[in-house]
Amino acid sequence: MHPSHDIRGTRGTELAERKIALCITGSVAATKCPELARELMRRGADVRVAMTPHATLLITPQLMHWATGNEVIVELTGKLEHVELAQWADLILTAPATANTLSKVACAIDDTPVTSVISVALGLGKPVVMVPAMHASMYQHKLLQENLARLRSAGIYVLEPRLEEGRAKLPGVQEIASLVIELLGPRDMQGMRVLVTAGPTIEPIDPIKLITNRSSGKMGIAVARAAASRGAGVTLIYGPGNENPPASVKLVEVQTTAEMRDAFERELSSRHDVIVSAAAAQDFAVERPAERKLRHSKPVTLKLMPAPRVLDGIRKLAPDAFVVGFKAEYDVSDEELLKAAKDKLGEGLDMVVANDVARAGAGFGIDTNEVLIVTPSGSKPMRAQKAEIARAILNAAVAKVRGS
Repeated sequence: MHPSHDIRGTRGTELAERKIALCITGSVAATKCPELARELMRRGADVRVAMTPHATLLITPQLMHWATGNEVIVELTGKLEHVELAQWADLILTAPATANTLSKVACAIDDTPVTSVISVALGLGKPVVMVPAMHASMYQHKLLQENLARLRSAGIYVLEPRLEEGRAKLPGVQEIASLVIELLGPRDMQGMRVLVTAGPTIEPIDPIKLITNRSSGKMGIAVARAAASRGAGVTLIYGPGNENPPASVKLVEVQTTAEMRDAFERELSSRHDVIVSAAAAQDFAVERPAERKLRHSKPVTLKLMPAPRVLDGIRKLAPDAFVVGFKAEYDVSDEELLKAAKDKLGEGLDMVVANDVARAGAGFGIDTNEVLIVTPSGSKPMRAQKAEIARAILNAAVAKVRGS
């Protein structure tokens, strides 16, 4: 066995025994593919690679052979590599996908190893994921958007790029891996209903200005995505964060804390097995927002009033649900963080996930977190990717709900 296979399953088993064909095209984002391949392997997957000729000019097939421990397909011969690879794979992941390859697939053109593998896979009914990466102007081209619509109508999953700096950039490795897990991972939450709140809320000062916080919504989105990937029916109440919500969840968009609380109560009129309140809802709202724009020519005094608490009265609203709350603190000791979490746990919660956002690698807008998970039976520190923390939360919830 190739030594690179030693990393398989070292970070999780969500993709154990799963086989993924990673198809690489000629975008500069191909430089992310060794990291992507190895992340999928660390989740348990076996990964094989096919590359277009232009992709081999950016990263070498030898590099991908090292990354995966498997031979790389760079041309089609009498061995019918495109048929064999598509038959072998449980899922075909094209990342990055250039405008050229996306359009060829939309028009059923098979003239590279990548387009040929995808063509066979579609004919076999295998799941196909394409992750665009290119200049933003190319991505926004009307004809390319029509081709993307054709791909979606054919059942291909298109993971939207990040539009930044005039580029349609490849999403993060964790986001791509999470989608693959969502499509192929264990379904141990089948039949369960999960309600998640995520992101910040905003409170208006006047028709233009507002108060909010720096929450990106990453943690709550990670929980929603993980629950959906495990087969749960997920409702996500989402404030104005900057993370893309999973396509497979019911999305309820809100702005203010009052709107989030109202949506929360509406959703809890029906049964939910697990409730995860990860939103960073505003603690205060302006008592009387100005009806017209405030001018900077004179001082303004704002009176802040306590905003509604999203989880208040949760045990009356959902007496049988497993309820998880989050507690954010700033620059506190471990003892103070634990006390804050225990105080919140006493409000009728089954679990509190507390963190100090002043600590490195634990703040808003990043993929990692350092948390203290507190339950009635004790506490456990955890420093990991937010996707990992989401899975740990859901593991505990499933064990409690299933009675194990």
